[in-house]
Amino acid sequence: MIGFSKDFLCHFHLGLIWICLSFSFLPERFLQNDFEDGTLELYCSSGYCLQKILLSKLVGHWVLQISGIFGTFPVVQLLYQFDQLKMNWFTLIIGSLIFTLMCGIHSCLALGIISHSWNSLQNLTTLPTLLPLIIFCASTETEWFHVLLLMGYLLLFLFLYPILVSITLQKLISQ
Repeated sequence: MIGFSKDFLCHFHLGLIWICLSFSFLPERFLQNDFEDGTLELYCSSGYCLQKILLSKLVGHWVLQISGIFGTFPVVQLLYQFDQLKMNWFTLIIGSLIFTLMCGIHSCLALGIISHSWNSLQNLTTLPTLLPLIIFCASTETEWFHVLLLMGYLLLFLFLYPILVSITLQKLISQ
């Protein structure tokens, strides 16, 4: 079943898109510059809600990343000759937002680590948590039940992100 036949390519596109999406989000260190120049300390000492500030920075980064994916999605559709389903677009939006939240949590947990081999460290810690999501998103092509499970996964990480990030930053700044 390996080759360039239309039967193989029409099922191959989702895995390709999700692997490319995971590599586009992996090398990011979301808060490293803010940590180095002291902006995070100012965020913590200001009266504003730290979780809202960091979540808005993360959503802004997600919008920039996903716009490139949305721009190339119709081209990939023409090359691989797959149907343009609303479920594919919806899964792409929700799954990429979960990718962003997971990578944001991992980059915040690794803020205090000063290493030149950051990519290998992040790949070692982030990929095991992203692989189930990649497999899950690449297989959600036919049933809406899988999309509901994906939305539950998103809500879980929307709940965990502010808690984990605020605990990590408070510990890091207090040192």
